Amino acid sequence: MDTKEKRKCDVLIVGGGNAGLVAAIEARNAGAKVLLLEKSPKKSRGGNSRFSYGDFRVATENRKEIQVLLEGANLPKGVEIEPYGKDDFYNQVMRVSEGLADKRLTEIFVMRSYDTALWMKQQGLKWDIDPIHAYKRADHLFYPATQPFLQASGSGEGLVEMLYGIAENRGIEVLYDTSARKLLMNEEGEVCGVLAKQINGFIEIDAKSIILACGGFQASPAKRRAYLGENLDLIKLRGTRYNTGEGLDMANERGAQVAGHWGGFHASPVSEDSPMVEAESANSQRYSYLYGIMVNRDGKRFVDEGENFFSYTYAKFGKEILRQPGGVAFQIFDAKVFPVLRVEYQDALRVESKSLEDLAEELDINGEQFLATVKQFNEAVMDEKPFIPYERDGRHTKGLHPDKTNWAQRIDTPPYRGYAVVCGLTMTYGGLKTNDKGQVLDTTERPIKGLYAVGEITGGFFYFNYVGAAGLTRGAVMGRIAGAEAAANLSS
Repeated sequence: MDTKEKRKCDVLIVGGGNAGLVAAIEARNAGAKVLLLEKSPKKSRGGNSRFSYGDFRVATENRKEIQVLLEGANLPKGVEIEPYGKDDFYNQVMRVSEGLADKRLTEIFVMRSYDTALWMKQQGLKWDIDPIHAYKRADHLFYPATQPFLQASGSGEGLVEMLYGIAENRGIEVLYDTSARKLLMNEEGEVCGVLAKQINGFIEIDAKSIILACGGFQASPAKRRAYLGENLDLIKLRGTRYNTGEGLDMANERGAQVAGHWGGFHASPVSEDSPMVEAESANSQRYSYLYGIMVNRDGKRFVDEGENFFSYTYAKFGKEILRQPGGVAFQIFDAKVFPVLRVEYQDALRVESKSLEDLAEELDINGEQFLATVKQFNEAVMDEKPFIPYERDGRHTKGLHPDKTNWAQRIDTPPYRGYAVVCGLTMTYGGLKTNDKGQVLDTTERPIKGLYAVGEITGGFFYFNYVGAAGLTRGAVMGRIAGAEAAANLSS
């Protein structure tokens, strides 16, 4: 194929989200000449990271470590953050993956979460706290150990722009509107370059090492239907429109092995009226379901809304909503809990009524069954324990299928509100198999020389469910490792 231009670099990064940018910065710090390809135009740069909260789940052994990360941040007076141990972090990742997550890779990104966050701060990234995960306790904000507190200043967009600023200051060149199409290999079977497509034609880039950081396949309706199942091509996409799986295709063509949960995906409740693509930009998330009940079109509950804090259940409840009639559910709250609903509920599309009968009629759900569901729920609420929004309070129901295990309160105080929600897909869980250096493995378990992968393009980390804010941490830790390894291999 004719190319309009040829370029050379030491380390080529394919994909400009959090994982790719961290890899680029670390490789450049080690002295490599780094070139980064970003499929999107400059105004949309950053992949799924741009649509995230910019939250990082970080293990901290004591409050001193927390203070070091937040030094210089503009914190509200009296904020209290509980330390979050490495063992707790690791065990929670393994538990929600039902024990299938790669133990070695999980251990690495958990154990190195703190030093990576500190390294990012040292590079020039500004950390803040995410108020979404805070609870009001007495006269101050409180972060339980199970809730992530660390957020890049300016959320996901702030994270991306700060990392690009650091990369540009290091002299890292970025080619926008440039998508990698084919991995080039030499006679020794080493990956040695990429054929890429720009708006005006193809370019060939020679590189000594290539790091794929271009995301999964969630933005490809055809791949979603092929790998995830029937009608998954029709659901709403929370994140970037540019992660369509070309990196996976390129690596597979060169003999890469795949890993992880190829039928699994991060899917959370989003507003029914959110856009089909990049829905997260419309404040579509609906994560306060734990303080009310969720019913389907038939007026029936179908999940334990109070199983745990939302950051441990939101990524799987989207799939449960998808299984309901019409693929829609309704979050129901009464006036008692309005003050604890997340901020995005305040001006969101909703139905509000003084009676449950009218609420059901306006939501167009089975009114008779809905009233029976609420009656049975109210009768099953156990009153022995108080309602405490900032901890798993054990206030539960008894005798329902499913029971609610925490935050169970009667739905009995008008007015009542109902929010229609559907499944929103964030990222896919299946990807390339990598080792602890970020090297891509072939089908014989040998590293493909010169080829690395980090972030959402890799598999083996998440199955069935997801611990909130672990994705950016995973990407940054493994990106930093791969960047250092790629640069270190230049001399060899």
